[in-house]
Amino acid sequence: MTEGEPQRMKVAGGAEPLRPLPYHRAIVSFLKREEPDLWVWFSSAKVRQGQAEAVRMDLLKSTYRIERETMPAPYALADEVAATLGLSCPVTFYQSQESVGMNAALAYVPGEAHLVLQGPVLTTLTAPQLKALVGHELTHFHMDEEWGGDYLVAAEVLAAGSNDESAGDACAHSVRLFALYREVLCDRGALAACGELDAAVAMQVKIATGLKDVSADSYMRQADEVFAADEPTTGGLTHPESFIRARALRLWSERGEEADEDIRRMIEGRDSLDALDLLAQGRVRQLTRRVIDALLAPRWFHTEIALAHARMFHESYAPPKERPEVEDIAARLAGCDEGLRDYFCYVLLDFVAADRGLEDLPLAAALALGEAIGLADRFAPIAVKELGLRKSQYERLRRDCKAMVDEADRKADPS
Repeated sequence: MTEGEPQRMKVAGGAEPLRPLPYHRAIVSFLKREEPDLWVWFSSAKVRQGQAEAVRMDLLKSTYRIERETMPAPYALADEVAATLGLSCPVTFYQSQESVGMNAALAYVPGEAHLVLQGPVLTTLTAPQLKALVGHELTHFHMDEEWGGDYLVAAEVLAAGSNDESAGDACAHSVRLFALYREVLCDRGALAACGELDAAVAMQVKIATGLKDVSADSYMRQADEVFAADEPTTGGLTHPESFIRARALRLWSERGEEADEDIRRMIEGRDSLDALDLLAQGRVRQLTRRVIDALLAPRWFHTEIALAHARMFHESYAPPKERPEVEDIAARLAGCDEGLRDYFCYVLLDFVAADRGLEDLPLAAALALGEAIGLADRFAPIAVKELGLRKSQYERLRRDCKAMVDEADRKADPS
C-alpha cells in the first residue's frame, strides 16, 4: 500500500479485502487539495450532529421500526454479516411505509447502522441473498463511517458544489460518478458478506424485478450477450444498470482489483466534452498542455504572439526544452469522444491563426502533428472549413507539411 491510500476493509473468511475504488481515492485527494476550507467545514462534528438528529426523526415518522425481540432472525443474520465485514456498530431494521417495489437503503447516523427495507424483502430473499443485501448496505455504512470519514465528507462537498450554480457542470458529473462507484464497492461488500456470487447477483435481480425466483447464472449469461455485441457504458445517475453491476461484480470476484480498469470503462466510458467531471477536467487541461507543447516545440514557433496565445491556456506557459513524445498523446486522445477530439483540433487551429507572420508554417506543423497523434481525419475538414482553404491548397500542404517543418527546424537550429 502506498502512502496516503486507505486501509482495506478487512473481511472474514479469506474474502478479498475492500477499499474505495480509484475514482473515490482520486476525488478525495482532489477535494482536500482544491477545497480545503469546505473540507474542514463539512468535517465538523457540529454538522454531523445536526444531520443525525434529522435522520432519526425522519425514521420515526416514515417507517415501522422492527424490534430485535419481536423479529430476531434478521438481526442474527445482520450480526453475522457485521462480524464478517469487521464492523461492531449496532444495526436497526425498519420497514418503509411505502409499499411500491422492493428496495433497501442505509439511513446514516454516526456509529449506528439504520437499514430501511421497502416492500417484501424479508419474505422474498433467501438467507444468503439477505446477507448480500445487508452486506451491501453495511458497506455503505463503512464507507461513511470509516477511512477517517473522508468519503462521507467528499460526497457532501460534491453535493454542495453541484448545487452551486457558479460551480459549473463538472461537480454534478463528479457527484454521479462518485455515487456509481459507491454502488460498485457496496456490491463487493455484498459478495464478501454472503460468500456466493450467485446469491449476490440474484439479490440484485430480485430487488430490481420483484420476482421471487431468478437464476443468477442465466442473468450473467444475459449480461455477457450485451457485452459481446457492444461496449456499453452506464447511463445511470446513482446506480449502474443491473447487467453492468452483475458483470462488474463477477470480474472483481475473478480478478480482484485487476478488474478496476475494465470496470472504469463500464462506468465512465470515454472522456466526453459534454460530461467532464472534476478529474476529467484536470486530464483535459493536462492533455491540452501536452498538445501545445508538441506543437510549439520547434524554435521557429517561439514568437511573442504564439507564446502569448499559449499563455491564454496556461498563465505561466514556457515552451518545452525538448520535443515531447507524441505516442502518449495519441493514446490519450484515443480515449476521448469525437467532441473532445474536435476541441483539440480547434486548439491546433488557434495556433495556426495566431501569428500570421509565420505564413503557412503553423498549418504545416499542425497537419504533421495531427497526423502523428491521430487527429488527421478530424482536423482536415475543420481546417478546410474554418480557414477557407481550397482543396488543392490543402492537399499540397498535407503532402508537403513534414518537409516544410523539417526545413524550418533546420534553419532555426542549424546545429
